[in-house]
Amino acid sequence: MKYHIIAIEREYASAGQEIGQRTAKRLGIPCYGREILAMAAKELGQPEHYLEDLEEKSTGSFMYSMYAMANLGKGDSIFQGRSLPLESRLFLTESKIIQKLTQTPAVVVGRCAAHSLREREDVLRVFIHADDVFRKKRAVDTYGIPAQKASEVLKRADRRRSGYYRANTGKDWKNSQNYHIVLDSGLLGIERCADILETCIKS
Repeated sequence: MKYHIIAIEREYASAGQEIGQRTAKRLGIPCYGREILAMAAKELGQPEHYLEDLEEKSTGSFMYSMYAMANLGKGDSIFQGRSLPLESRLFLTESKIIQKLTQTPAVVVGRCAAHSLREREDVLRVFIHADDVFRKKRAVDTYGIPAQKASEVLKRADRRRSGYYRANTGKDWKNSQNYHIVLDSGLLGIERCADILETCIKS
């Protein structure tokens, strides 16, 4: 199987974004992450910071999302009546954007991309995690989180990501069966993780 797209889900402070960016740079393809939220904010006419907060607190509507996901590509009529909750419209808008962006090779980090592209055989679905020691250090060194608050921040961020994923996909975010590859960035290191993903695409 020839993979053209890498869809990465990751624990907070596991270096998933950096691994995605490094892999994309090696392959000469774009890496999308937060840019997708910015595009969705523009399309929905909502402030980016408001939608980001909505993502973090999302309880979602799985049945709404599944109905609308089934109708993506059949026009934008599902949005015209504004019958969907904004959080569901955000998920669906991001899914539509992801599908457009991945018409050509790319790396996509987060935004439930692995689920949105699950029907495609050319998508390598990846989950990146690490032990708490690695993640706490990265949270402090990279994101400027106070050391005494690092554990709390990790738990809260993972809880929010897990909740958002389940609310919109009905799946367990950390279930390895949702992915082709699960990488421990704390054990392997950032460069080695990028090596593995690069090899998967080039082989």
